[in-house]
Amino acid sequence: MIKRKSGLKESKKRRKKRRIDNTDAWKIADWEYTKLISEDIMPLLSVRLVGQDRIDYLKEILKGCPEYYPALIELGYRYIQEGMDEAGKASIDEGLQSLATYFHKKMLIEAYYDICEFLEKHLRFEMEIEYYNQLMELESDKANVYDCISSCYPYLGDMQKAFETQQKALELCDSNHRFYCNMGWLEMIRGNLDAAKTMLERSLELNPEDVVTLNNYEACKLMLKNKRLKNWESYLLRDTDYEHLEKLEDDGDFEEYEKQVWTYNQDKIEAFRFDLVRNPNHILSKKYDILFTLNYVFDVIRRSYESGDFFYDDMIWVKESFKPIMHKVILGTGDIDEEIFNDMYTALSVFYKFLAKRNVVSGYKSFENEMLKLKPELVETMLRYNEIRHNAEYTDEEKDEIREELFEGDALCPLF
Repeated sequence: MIKRKSGLKESKKRRKKRRIDNTDAWKIADWEYTKLISEDIMPLLSVRLVGQDRIDYLKEILKGCPEYYPALIELGYRYIQEGMDEAGKASIDEGLQSLATYFHKKMLIEAYYDICEFLEKHLRFEMEIEYYNQLMELESDKANVYDCISSCYPYLGDMQKAFETQQKALELCDSNHRFYCNMGWLEMIRGNLDAAKTMLERSLELNPEDVVTLNNYEACKLMLKNKRLKNWESYLLRDTDYEHLEKLEDDGDFEEYEKQVWTYNQDKIEAFRFDLVRNPNHILSKKYDILFTLNYVFDVIRRSYESGDFFYDDMIWVKESFKPIMHKVILGTGDIDEEIFNDMYTALSVFYKFLAKRNVVSGYKSFENEMLKLKPELVETMLRYNEIRHNAEYTDEEKDEIREELFEGDALCPLF
């Protein structure tokens, strides 16, 4: 029997949830926030708001409409980026509460997934698990949530919990190829290569064309053939197959050559990421800064030298080219200051120290000494260039002359 009265109440409830976005306060907040996002995409005369300026702008929007969830959630993101995780979580929670109160459940679920994606990128895996557990109460596809949670635990070093959680995903849904693929990945991390192969083969039975599974399966087969590759980290830090790369060069397959180089580099970064998350010497916000800065410096190197064959583990070349590399970084980073400069030093130092501990590179101390020896000169160059680069008292011709004096031939090399 259908009770029409309760259905009417539900209809009224839905109408009530949609009412807040029709208020003047919400519309004003929405206009201000849309303007902020538009300036991010296409800055005209204004400079893109970052750091404390962006936080202040978001807080100003919320003064007029405290329940405007897009600003609440982004404010949470910005706090987290600044290392204020407690304040960030509080703001995100307010945004989720606004969504739950005034909007459809589907929007709330999508917001949870977006938040967790942000937290993963910023290495906040414990907080990510907490939000996925909240999502479990809302999401009908609980197997997918278990799968997402499972992928967080390896970075926290809890492989048993990762395995148990992935098992729950497979128990709820044994027909999803991605779940088997991810279980295979976990088994490779644990060093259970035969079990990993079985899981990956089952994944390929369900979807023979899935690129991630195919790549993992090739990695697993290589690990089974090579006794030195006992687990996922050893695979990520594997020796470069220069013989294969030379053959690609000889065959003129430069696209595949650069793809292979990119894969080797990203694998080194991923191994570093695993280790960095569990490194007790840095706070979480600093860990994200290190990873972001490292990728930025390597990106400047690749683009400055227009090189598709730069290997991130080539510490010797980085050492020998350190001064011109940092010249290009200074020239290519518009708002560089001593804090950003020091972050770059830290990122390179932590990365190559990690590779040295894993016996991927040798001679780290010599590399570190070279960095330290050049630092006073490079800082002075940066500060002198900062004095003139935005100074309207200098003509463009004068700036070019000073730039050439400061950076010598490096000022003439292509940047981006």
